Amino acid sequence: MKKLLIFAVALGSMIQLKAQNTDSNGQSADEIIYQAYLNQKYDAAPWKEAIKIRETDLNKNSQEIKLRFQLALSQFALVSSSMRNRDEDLFDEYYNPLLKNLKKIIEGDKNWAEPYAIQAAAYGVKMGYSPMQGMILGSKSTNLIEKAKKLNPSSAIVWKVYANAKFFTPEMWGGDLDEAIAGYEKAVQLFESRPETLINNWMYLDTMAFLGQAWAKKGDRAKAIAAYERALKAEPNFSWVKYVLLPKAKSLK
Repeated sequence: MKKLLIFAVALGSMIQLKAQNTDSNGQSADEIIYQAYLNQKYDAAPWKEAIKIRETDLNKNSQEIKLRFQLALSQFALVSSSMRNRDEDLFDEYYNPLLKNLKKIIEGDKNWAEPYAIQAAAYGVKMGYSPMQGMILGSKSTNLIEKAKKLNPSSAIVWKVYANAKFFTPEMWGGDLDEAIAGYEKAVQLFESRPETLINNWMYLDTMAFLGQAWAKKGDRAKAIAAYERALKAEPNFSWVKYVLLPKAKSLK
């Protein structure tokens, strides 16, 4: 059940909504999170800075639901990144504010698919820290994903969350490697169908990284390498793929 929730770690900002403010170096929240993801280093500071930028934007217009969703995505990115070093204090600091924001977003638009998907992924992280929560949150997470798929079957973020769930969940609990691969491929296709969303989109890269891992797990070395090389073509500085995943795949017999 512990694996059930790690699917959330990979999940993040897939709908590229631009922040209005920047940090002292002129970087937007999207840019800050993207660079933090590329470096694959455990440092909460960039994620926190991105959240501050989002909060500043939202404070200028507290009724703007898209700005609140931007904030929720940044909060989720930090909640997810806390798993890298099992920083439960950091998780506890941002988990409830994230859920509160998602609740407000859903209350404002019950037909918006992505907030349901992010909520499902957030539950996943919670279960990663507290596996016993899986008895309650596991089914809730699954139901949220299915609801999101019905609301918007053309959402890359929804398909990414779905694929992660199928990839990390044990087969006896509903995991399915073939469905995970299909979900990742669908998500990549949907991301690429909207080129304007690919700038600073770490979720797009993450989807290809996990597609490669899914193919590797299935035993298809060539397709795993192809997925990793595709990710590096999109972002040559993607350190996780460049220095870890691709060399590992090439070493497989």
